[in-house]
Amino acid sequence: MDLDMQPVSKIMRHDWLGLHKQIAGATLRIGVLALACTFAWATVLTHHPQHYVAVELLLTVGIVLIMAFAWALMRSARRMAEVERDWILTSGELQGSQARLQAVVKNMPVGVLVVEAPSGNLISANDQHERLLKQTLTSGVNLWEQSKQKGYHADGRPYEHDELPITRAIRQGEVVIDEEMWVKRGDGTSGCLSINAAPIFSASGTISAAVMAFTDVTERKEMAKERAMLARRLVNAQEDERLRIARELHDAMGQDLTALSLGLKALEDAVELPRLRDSFARVRKIVENMSIQVHHTASALRPTMLSDLGLKQAVEDMVATWAERLNVAADIHLEALGHPMDEEGSVTVYRVVQEALTNVAKHSEAKWISVTAQHAAGQLRIVVEDDGKGFDTEVLGKSRSRSFGLSGMRERLALVGGRFAVESAPGQGTTIYASLPAAFKQTEVSVT
Repeated sequence: MDLDMQPVSKIMRHDWLGLHKQIAGATLRIGVLALACTFAWATVLTHHPQHYVAVELLLTVGIVLIMAFAWALMRSARRMAEVERDWILTSGELQGSQARLQAVVKNMPVGVLVVEAPSGNLISANDQHERLLKQTLTSGVNLWEQSKQKGYHADGRPYEHDELPITRAIRQGEVVIDEEMWVKRGDGTSGCLSINAAPIFSASGTISAAVMAFTDVTERKEMAKERAMLARRLVNAQEDERLRIARELHDAMGQDLTALSLGLKALEDAVELPRLRDSFARVRKIVENMSIQVHHTASALRPTMLSDLGLKQAVEDMVATWAERLNVAADIHLEALGHPMDEEGSVTVYRVVQEALTNVAKHSEAKWISVTAQHAAGQLRIVVEDDGKGFDTEVLGKSRSRSFGLSGMRERLALVGGRFAVESAPGQGTTIYASLPAAFKQTEVSVT
């Protein structure tokens, strides 16, 4: 679409009109000259013996020239008539095409507007634009002068004029694809738009206009937000259930196993038969192993010290336990976890580190692990690093067990507004980066 380019037939039409004028002017001048010469011959050379012969010759030449130019003019006129017919047909087809295009744009389910460059004057806007934004715009008037709407980023920052998609398309020739922008509609309601914008170039290669199309994705964003809330509730309910089961395993079954072990010990000491005493000792050993397994299971489900002693102590103990179990060296720097966090954030950090250590145990064959935490720019950043065999991140999807663990960490962090990244290469270990908003609990100060 080129707003500056005129149809070729129109240009040809103008050229033929100019040629007609030139031919007609030349014919008129020749005719006047022939008449003047005839009058001169008739007046000055009246008594010349060759008077009539010259006059006849001059008239003949003049008439021949006039007839030649007249014939050329007739051919030009015929050609002009053909061009005129072609112009009428082309103009009709163009008008029909423009009408169809306008009808399509007018009835499109997306908002569309076209803005002239560099003035910013509105060329056209369809009905869906007005329905979505609850505002009527006037063609030929500067878009930004008549539109009082403002755009906002997802974090609430307002769009500057040069940041607007249509402005970037006009001034920089940028093609904007599916950029989301929050706006306040003409009726005062807020909505989220998915915007596409592109420049329109003239025949000379300059930007003559820009077109912008957008759809309202407010409902989709609200549904996504609602799904995220439901997912968070599900995760929290799952953690609550894990805590309940962990406490029951620790308090009820753990105590029963301890009592059973003590009873077996008493029976072992009471009996005198060596064979029976050995049997009681073996059974007691099995019960003690069961007690240890129940304790480990309860800790994996939800460590009670996460609620009792805090996040820092719980993560330190978990890393130390895993390091001892895997027989690897551990470098732990978790001072940033000393601040009391809200329960959801604490559980998220604990589960991310737990899943990272699980991946180390299953896949890495590492000899050294490092777990660090720090605060920066309002974010709590967790880094889990190992010196294991690593993997190729480009073919991560082929390793379903590892990718499921990483996807779980990514999704859990996304639920609390966090971010997740992983760096790895074959033979170079793996580093996991996790960050989430550092929302601390307010500690209560008692006054006595």
